[in-house]
Amino acid sequence: MRKQLIISYPKHYCMQEKPIATLIEKIAKECEEANANKWTITRLVKKLSSEEATGIKNLRKRTLEILQQLDPKAATVYASFQRMQVRTSSQLIEGFDRGNIIKSLLRETEVARGVAEKIGNEVEEKIKDLEIEKISTPLIREMVNVKLLEYGHENIRNQYTRLGLPVFEAGKKAEQSPYNNKAIMTEYNLLRIIPNNLGRMHLSKEIFIAEIQDFSTRPIATSLVPEIKESPRETVFELLEKANRLGKFYSWRPNISGLNAAIAAKVGKKTASNAGQLFANVAKTVFLSGKSVSAFNTSYLFEPEFLAGKGIERESMAGAATTMLKANSKESFPVFENAVAIDTKYKLKILHKPFPKTFLNCKNKELFLVNGLALPTGSLCSFTGLNLSLIALENKGNETAFFEEVGKKARVITQLDKLKRKNLLERHYVKKQNIDVDRLGAVVALDSLVEASKAFLETEKEGEALSFSEKIISELKKELSEKFCIVELSNKTALYRFSSHNKKMFKQARKPIEEEKILRKSKAICKNYCFAAKAESQKELNELIDSNIRLIEFKNSE
Repeated sequence: MRKQLIISYPKHYCMQEKPIATLIEKIAKECEEANANKWTITRLVKKLSSEEATGIKNLRKRTLEILQQLDPKAATVYASFQRMQVRTSSQLIEGFDRGNIIKSLLRETEVARGVAEKIGNEVEEKIKDLEIEKISTPLIREMVNVKLLEYGHENIRNQYTRLGLPVFEAGKKAEQSPYNNKAIMTEYNLLRIIPNNLGRMHLSKEIFIAEIQDFSTRPIATSLVPEIKESPRETVFELLEKANRLGKFYSWRPNISGLNAAIAAKVGKKTASNAGQLFANVAKTVFLSGKSVSAFNTSYLFEPEFLAGKGIERESMAGAATTMLKANSKESFPVFENAVAIDTKYKLKILHKPFPKTFLNCKNKELFLVNGLALPTGSLCSFTGLNLSLIALENKGNETAFFEEVGKKARVITQLDKLKRKNLLERHYVKKQNIDVDRLGAVVALDSLVEASKAFLETEKEGEALSFSEKIISELKKELSEKFCIVELSNKTALYRFSSHNKKMFKQARKPIEEEKILRKSKAICKNYCFAAKAESQKELNELIDSNIRLIEFKNSE
């Protein structure tokens, strides 16, 4: 029987650095399990205690370096332990820790602590024996359940077992209709659809695959345009029915584009305004508000191309828009965010105040507002976030390496988009809804542009950062097909994942800088990159419309 290893720490070290001492004690235990002898572990602890390294990750890295000098065999075993990684249900990759098994058992079941600790130790040993480097939490749970049954704890196993579907059954459900179980479909897509190397980039926070649970079953988003019917009332109800039906087949709730113009076809202002009020009233009963990704109702102050030649009455169009804006502004939790599409600043004169918070600038090209993104296409197949700051921090000062990595990630994102299209083309229910997958657009969203450029260049000079930002957009456009739009990332989940990872890796948190004030100075960026510029006054709003910025947030909307 192996004797218990007793480690002595310097007195001042234990008193002043108790948390670090606890971590070192844990590392000493890990080294003992890696077959390092007492003499080696004692020297190791002494070295770690005299260094400034903090945090379990840095301490383990330094431990491996020391072990390689003192005991190469133990170092090899220890390194294999550190390669053991777990894919969690939160779409994260973490180092394996048997303590999590024990905590989970104690939290979820009535098992005794001694049994939980025994099972945690034995499952860890089994994983080490199998030399598994990557393992998922569902697989760990299965191994724990086997141990519970071996020790006769069937009742505890029934409390701890995982409810779910076999991969085969999940696949069959996905073939029949978009299956709504987020946890199961996330697992299914990571196990069966997305290649391991690409899925790992999502899990390790290099990229962010939006709505990964829908990867093989739903396109991301759409903005619906109305068809003009016999009466404005029929136009409203036909569009609402379409939005309600198609909402089941997109990850994000459908947006509405140009309804005010459609109901203004060959009718007076009062009739159009009444139809606008009808839409505002009925939409509340059809759709739920408070979704994490906002849907927009965009009113056009010009005749859009999809309604060209339909005899749109200018005053009626403005009246319908004003009615919908006012109705929506009174709601505490509006079903749709309101926006106005404009092709010239002079059209603002026909719009009654208060102005909406969002303007879609179509001065140079007609655009659609798709869940907060100003795009030339009305529907999206995929949305992928890119942790550009991580690339900048990993390749500081090495421009060749930086752009090689940017190109690599762009090709990965292209591969994911093609894979998603392939799967959607095989879904009969997608075809049945007349969703033309080949015509759908795609988005690459950057966590930052100016900030990443500053991090790479290690400068605070805006001019240098803006020039490098232009080069980044240019290089991305070379790598991506015409289907792709490059946008600013605003998804809170993605930003948090990226920022927390970068902070952990480089001790550098995302700075809350107003990038838009810098970006708007570049014509090339305004043309090729979608970001939201902020206007504090109508004068600034006019200036931004003239400067061809696609998306404008108007703060002074009163």
